[in-house]
Amino acid sequence: MQRLLWKRYAVFQCVHRQNHEEVSDSLCDSSTRPSQQEEPCNTQHCPAFWDIGEWSECSKTCGLGMQHRQVLCRQVYANRTLNVHTSRCRHLDRPETASTCQLKICSEWQIRAEWTPCSVPCGLGQRTREVRCVSNIGDFVPDEECNMNLQPSAAENCDMGPCAKSWFYTEWANTCSAECGRGLRTRGVLCLTNQLSSLPLEGCGEERPADSQVCNNGPCENSIEWFTGPWSQCSAECGAGSQQRAVVCLMKADEGYSAVAPYECSSLDRPLGQQSCHLQACGAKWYHTDWSACSKTCEEGFRLREVRCLADNMLSSEGCEEPDRPPEREPCNPQPCTPHIDEKCRDKYFNCNVVVQARLCVYDYYKTTCCASCSRVTHRQSVQRGRS
Repeated sequence: MQRLLWKRYAVFQCVHRQNHEEVSDSLCDSSTRPSQQEEPCNTQHCPAFWDIGEWSECSKTCGLGMQHRQVLCRQVYANRTLNVHTSRCRHLDRPETASTCQLKICSEWQIRAEWTPCSVPCGLGQRTREVRCVSNIGDFVPDEECNMNLQPSAAENCDMGPCAKSWFYTEWANTCSAECGRGLRTRGVLCLTNQLSSLPLEGCGEERPADSQVCNNGPCENSIEWFTGPWSQCSAECGAGSQQRAVVCLMKADEGYSAVAPYECSSLDRPLGQQSCHLQACGAKWYHTDWSACSKTCEEGFRLREVRCLADNMLSSEGCEEPDRPPEREPCNPQPCTPHIDEKCRDKYFNCNVVVQARLCVYDYYKTTCCASCSRVTHRQSVQRGRS
């Protein structure tokens, strides 16, 4: 690397011999003036130095962050400033390249309200609370200004304990117990704890849904004497069922056979017309409850029912076919709400929808305690009668 050479020169002046004060050059003999002389000086290199850049922006817009700057060891050669190895600046303390910074105090999450009551009086529901992002001066700011990973939950599930019991039942069997004539088809009916309904009942009630209904596949053909037709298909595709067959008293004549009253065959042992059957274990099947009360009495609400997959031992199972699962929710009460309700006419209890469902609005007590709900039902019924 080229070294920059500096030079220095001697300076001559004409001075008085006695007091050595400077006088005009014309008073000295110009022929005795010393010749101009020069010699090199400052032949050593200039020392290296730290070149410090500007600080970068803070890494965080709030809270404790970091900022950085560039620090280079530089040295001047031949009127040029060059970057050199940091070892040449070891005689100097190296400036810091990183520093902490804080533009402002970060906003923080605040829970502004206690949990609300559970959304259902029993069973599984949800409760909520107000959670806001608040600045260091107490203002509400967008959620993005707070650490989203530290956000307290604003909603959670709540379990208010089991509700009243309800009737669960399967769909009707597809086959009739009799291939001809009157027969029966059946379905499974169980009383189980229902997690959705808020019915004020101690048990499932006395109105047990029917587990059998009459079916008819047309008239049977006649046969001889005590004629027995073939056994029908089992009334249950699985589990305990029954099967039937036609038993008819026929009288043979020259022209053929004709049906007669059963007592004509009373001297003969009557064949069985019904017997139990068991084709196979049912495995898992879908059961469901009745629909709950509608969430709204007008302007489109929804109602729910609980659906369970149960095995032969009536315990929960995962063996049911998902495409066959009965729906658990459907819309209800699409008609418009009553435009005006007397302000004095209010519901005094939270479960007045159950009173409406149980058709108790005909009683004066419920008309008063559940005035608003009963009034809406009366209005809806009058609208429906008007349309019909």
